[in-house]
Amino acid sequence: MNLTNTMICWKRDTGEMMLCKWPDKAGRSRGWSTIGACFHETQKSSFDERKFRVFIEAVHLIVRDKLDPQKLHEMLLKLDEYRDGCSDDMPGDIR
Repeated sequence: MNLTNTMICWKRDTGEMMLCKWPDKAGRSRGWSTIGACFHETQKSSFDERKFRVFIEAVHLIVRDKLDPQKLHEMLLKLDEYRDGCSDDMPGDIR
């Protein structure tokens, strides 16, 4: 999975989060805040730009929206950009 075909979805102050394929023809992301593939600028960004973006957004989701850092980390490990930015000794199944 990567940010050109996946959205990060969450609900503020609830702790709910998920990754959702883009385009979301089934409407799973309806009612959720989203970032990632649903934005044109993400679609045309380089891998390194998307990697930078996912880490910035992770901080926003933890601090602003109060998502659990460990749960968010485990979920984001499914994204190529996030895994590529993690060190090899990072907890979780990154390789």
